[in-house]
Amino acid sequence: MVVGKKTKKSNSGLDELSGYKVLPVQIAGGTGTHYLYFKQHTSKREDPLLPSSRTIYISNVPADATERDLRRLFQGVARVARVVFHSAVGQDAVKVAAAAAQATSEISSNTKVGKGKAKAAATTEVAKAQQVAPLLSSGGSAHVVLLEDVELGAVLGMKAGVREWAIDSSHGLARHVLDYGAARPAVDAVRADVDAFMARFEEAQYERERMLEQQQNVADADGFIPVVRRARGGKNTDGTASVTAMSTDEAREAGAARKEPTTYANLYRFQARERKRDQLVDLRRKFEEDKEKIARMRQARQFRPY
Repeated sequence: MVVGKKTKKSNSGLDELSGYKVLPVQIAGGTGTHYLYFKQHTSKREDPLLPSSRTIYISNVPADATERDLRRLFQGVARVARVVFHSAVGQDAVKVAAAAAQATSEISSNTKVGKGKAKAAATTEVAKAQQVAPLLSSGGSAHVVLLEDVELGAVLGMKAGVREWAIDSSHGLARHVLDYGAARPAVDAVRADVDAFMARFEEAQYERERMLEQQQNVADADGFIPVVRRARGGKNTDGTASVTAMSTDEAREAGAARKEPTTYANLYRFQARERKRDQLVDLRRKFEEDKEKIARMRQARQFRPY
C-alpha cells in the first residue's frame, strides 16, 4: 500500500485507493500477495483503439504477465477483447534462435534418438521460445479492452476477494532461467549455425557466378551485349574484352603526375604587346635600382670603376 493515502473499504466490493480499485492476487506456489490497481480508462482525446466506455487501465502488472493471465483474471466477470501492454522490454529474436539451437544440441547429445526425432523436438522448443511473451519493466501497466460497454460496470463492481495468479514455465524463475540459457548457447550449436550460414552463402555465390556466366555474349532486347562484373578484382568483361577499373589511389597518383596544360603566350597580338610592355617596365625598374645602388656606393667611397 502507499503511505499517506487513505484506503476506502467496501463491505462487498474491492477496496479503493486514490480512485483505483485494489485487486489482490495470490501467486500460485507462493506465500505473498501481489496487488493490482485498475480504474476506468480516461483520456482527453478519444482513441478508437481504447474506447473509454469499455477500457480499464491496470498498473503494477507483474513483469512476466501475459494476455492469457489477464483474461483468466477477469474470467466469469467480463470478456476481454484485447490487451495492450506498456513498457515492454521486447523479445530478442537472437535469443529465440539461440534457445532453439541450444535445445537441438542438448536433445541430440543427451538422448539416443534419431535425427528426425531430434529435429521434431527442436521444433517444439522453437515454438515454445516464440510463444514466450516479452517481459515488462518493473511495475508495468496495461490497457484491457472489454468486449461490450456493459461489462465495464461488472469489472468495477467486482466482489472483494483474492484471485489466483497461475504460473507456468513462462513465469517466475523458470522464465529467467530460459532467458539465461538462450543468451548463452552451446558452442557446438553456434558452430553448426555458422557452418549452415556459410554453406548457404557459398551456394548463393555459386549461383550468382553461374547466372553471370550465362549472361555473357547474350544480347538484350535492344541488341546490345551488356558488360557484367564477374568478380571483385575490378574487371568488367563482356566475355571477349576486359576493362580494369582504376582504384582510388591509382586515380589520385595519375592526376598528380598529369602534365600541366600547354599555354601559348603569343597566340594573339595583344599578348605580344603586353609581354613587351611588361619587359620594358621591368628593365626600367632594374635601371633605377642600379642607379640608387651606385649612388650609395659613391657616398661610402667604395665605388671604383677602374
